[in-house]
Amino acid sequence: MRISFIIVAALSILLVQGCKKEETGVTPSGYEYIVHTKSGGEVPKPGDYVYFHAQLRNGDSVYYASREMGQEPFMQITAQDPNDPMSAMRTPSPVEEILRIIGVGDSVTVLIRLDTIPNKPPGFENTNIMYYDVVSLEIKSEAQFQMDANKQREAERGKREAAQQREPEVAATVNDLVTRYNSGQLNSQLKTTASGLKYVILEEGGGKKLEANKLVNVHYYGALTDGTMFDNSFSRGTPFTFTLGRGQVIAGWEEGIALLRQGARAIFFIPSALGYGEAGSPPVIPGNAELIFYVEVPQEM
Repeated sequence: MRISFIIVAALSILLVQGCKKEETGVTPSGYEYIVHTKSGGEVPKPGDYVYFHAQLRNGDSVYYASREMGQEPFMQITAQDPNDPMSAMRTPSPVEEILRIIGVGDSVTVLIRLDTIPNKPPGFENTNIMYYDVVSLEIKSEAQFQMDANKQREAERGKREAAQQREPEVAATVNDLVTRYNSGQLNSQLKTTASGLKYVILEEGGGKKLEANKLVNVHYYGALTDGTMFDNSFSRGTPFTFTLGRGQVIAGWEEGIALLRQGARAIFFIPSALGYGEAGSPPVIPGNAELIFYVEVPQEM
């Protein structure tokens, strides 16, 4: 089984309301399931790729949600050969098995019994049932999947090369802003938060406000107050991706990025207390260093 790197560990779904009377069933491996919506859509064949959304929950508490990842997970449906000992020995995951039998547009809940498991997963210690909510979104043949994957790779390569070509332009912009900041020419434009973060929004952006607990993509160029560049994403050609509000970046970034919208450009002047503090981040960032970050949030996340 080939499975996307963003699968199952992060899960989400929007179950359709007002459906017919719910049906129940059991998969070949013994997983019980409840059908919420049955659309009569296409069912995958071996070799097809199924795009879906799903969520993992304990009662009403959701633990993983694929929609929060900002991208649909997918899975290839493998052929089952009863004459192949290895195929017969492999127990499919509940998501894989349910995707084999539901059609596009169907939504189901798979029940995973935990009463026979000695060490229950974190968050499920006090329950005997784990719920997977799954909805099938789209089916692609292997040929179509490979064609689309090639197109996506070409598009990503084009974006990467375009970002790399912009590095000199961005460096010049940052150097100019650093000079103006040090000379006080930016004072009238600077805004300062209660924590001491100073920033200038260079372009507001017309997209959605960035939200906590959501993935964000950010292109950045980081420099010290003498103009020395210590890191930037433009040279790599790919934006930096992280989940806002989870403490995965320095405090100055958490606060500054939360001020922005998709499509925005800004520059942050981050005091050391909101950066790397007295220790710095050797060898490129000394202790007690004020950090300057030029950031861009792509319009499309």
